[in-house]
Amino acid sequence: MMKSTLSVALVALLAGTASADVYNDNSGNHLDGGDVHDFFYSQGFTHLDITMVEVTNDSSFLYFDIHVDADIDATNWGKYIIGLDTGRNAGDNSTDPGSWNRNVDWGRGITDFVGSWADDGGSGAGGELRSWDGAAWNLTDATYAAGTDINADDSGHASGIQRIGLSLAALGLSIGDTIEFDVFSSGGGADPGIDHLSRSDFATDDWGNTSTAGEFLSYTIVPAPGSMALIGLGGLAAVRRRR
Repeated sequence: MMKSTLSVALVALLAGTASADVYNDNSGNHLDGGDVHDFFYSQGFTHLDITMVEVTNDSSFLYFDIHVDADIDATNWGKYIIGLDTGRNAGDNSTDPGSWNRNVDWGRGITDFVGSWADDGGSGAGGELRSWDGAAWNLTDATYAAGTDINADDSGHASGIQRIGLSLAALGLSIGDTIEFDVFSSGGGADPGIDHLSRSDFATDDWGNTSTAGEFLSYTIVPAPGSMALIGLGGLAAVRRRR
């Protein structure tokens, strides 16, 4: 009976992810103390107003849940961008990670770029993962390609959540590694970041003006609950053997 109970517990714990780190963002019209300039807010572009980002990981993937102040199902456009610095090289502060051509000053080098979209009236989500090799940007994977190193989930769109999953292996990350990152919302073309998670004030006041990131945030890859369960159950098994 004890053996069966342990087996059920192990299966349940192996299925979990680590608890999310929550990064709250100032929100609302900048005239009222928010961080989206009135130029955008007064036009009803609240799906570009980031309220918070949750970051977590399991044994294989790093997840970003980007929360915005709108029902993403109710709009037919929106870009949600992630810039990461894994530390594996000096990175690049470029307006053109691959074909995305964002009008953004990161203020530092980034090693990986995620461009994601929700352009189908909220009914779908997609994304590209691009990496800097020290000399050029390369497409690592996309949801329209193999889709093994990046995935996008639209199940939370009605609640204003765009979820992006990134392969830890593709990012060169292991347990204990720390990344630094920023997240921002944007439009199409060569648009800037409308709302940067790294800033509590507005990053730009017009589509044609460069947005500037603030101080990057950080997240450390932690053991998934299943890994801790294996350690705990291994110790318990050793105790039982000794008895």
